[in-house]
Amino acid sequence: MSSVLKGGRLKRTRRDVVNFISSLESDKRITLSTVLVNEAHVIALARCGAIQKPDARRILRALSSLEGYNFPGRNAEDIHVVIEDYVTKHTSRGVGGLLHLGKSRNDQVVTAIRMTLRSEIIELSDQILTLEFSILKSAKKHTATVFPGYTHLQPAQPISFAHYLLANCASLSRDVDRLSEAYRRVNASPMGAAALAGTSFPLNRRLIARLLGFDGLVEVSLDAVGGRDFALEILGNCALLASDLSRIATDLIFYSSAEAVLVSIPDEFASTSSIMPQKKNADPLELTRAKCAKIATNFNSALSIMHGLSSGYNLDYQEVTPLLWGSIDELKACLRILTEIMPRIAVDSKLSSRRYLEFTAATEIANLLVRKEHLPFRTAHQRVGSVARSALAQGLTFKDMKRSDWERALGRSIHPRTMSSIAEALDLDRHLRMYRTSGSPNPQETKRLISQELRSCARSRTRNARLEARLRRSMQELRAASKM
Repeated sequence: MSSVLKGGRLKRTRRDVVNFISSLESDKRITLSTVLVNEAHVIALARCGAIQKPDARRILRALSSLEGYNFPGRNAEDIHVVIEDYVTKHTSRGVGGLLHLGKSRNDQVVTAIRMTLRSEIIELSDQILTLEFSILKSAKKHTATVFPGYTHLQPAQPISFAHYLLANCASLSRDVDRLSEAYRRVNASPMGAAALAGTSFPLNRRLIARLLGFDGLVEVSLDAVGGRDFALEILGNCALLASDLSRIATDLIFYSSAEAVLVSIPDEFASTSSIMPQKKNADPLELTRAKCAKIATNFNSALSIMHGLSSGYNLDYQEVTPLLWGSIDELKACLRILTEIMPRIAVDSKLSSRRYLEFTAATEIANLLVRKEHLPFRTAHQRVGSVARSALAQGLTFKDMKRSDWERALGRSIHPRTMSSIAEALDLDRHLRMYRTSGSPNPQETKRLISQELRSCARSRTRNARLEARLRRSMQELRAASKM
């Protein structure tokens, strides 16, 4: 047990028990934030007259000397008592003993977690944006590159490869938005809530919040120390992002398979078999998928830990924090890999000539039968389906079907212009230009969407830069206030 906690209510705590409950390994992530929290707290204590300025200066000097200090890894419960023990040794018991006046580990730890987490959110958001920019750069080259759109893992309708890439950018953009919205809830200060009920010292909580770069307070003291929904929210956002990244990885694994051969992955992002010399395995993508599954599990684990806990602080919370950092670290690794892979994906430029993909024109053929032959859509759907069935039974495609085959399916003669329109629809390169709706794979619409998404990414990056600048300004204010 740390020396600052000895000799009170408990005579001693067994060393193995201290090691069991210790969070020092996890606390490494919040060490700097914890030091800053202590500095802001001491400044507030001095400002309200709870401690004398000479004592505050001695404590602040000790805290500022902590940079680069090698904290012990055992025999202490957490980083908070280690820091207090250090300050006490480098001042005196009378002065160091003032550091914890009016605060608790309960409000201190959640404040430090929020401070560290907000920086992680900005960094994670920036990494997502970097991936988006790399995808959009590739999309610009493929606005007219025919690619099969899938439903139920079956070729469904012709799209462009750029359209596929844009769909992934759209989901990633929502991930960035969710993190941005959550940042506001994370960036609120619990400091001053103490153990659960605040303190009788007239601490200026808003001063502490400002010095630490927070936008406001988690005002109700019991909620401030007992709430971890901000962590669950970020873990949930991480799980949603992981789901998006896992889908991209799965798509690329399938698209690059020997059966599909739609895209190829560079050799440097693959590995081979230890026994089968012909193999090229997309191992980084498979591991991305597995890591993303772990991130989803982390959210479920944290939710289970939090479920049914009583109000106020519980040490169970200690097990949630490593899950939070673990998810963020895994996501950063996955984002780095995908950011490198995506611009290097090579697409088969002759996909539009693959005969089996002609069947993806079926929906548009049904549409033109409605326009040209004035059939109800359901009737046109059935007739085109019967032609497809007949072609497949003979090992043929739509292009092999004669005018008589279409007339037999419709039960009547077809105007020659209708047959010309069918031939046009079967030209998949021209097919893309037939789409008319907003957000469709029409190359012109795709170019518009790419430009729109690039502007959105730029705005998000600017917003993140402003948040970082705000945190730097608060750090400067804290440093200035420390020089009392």
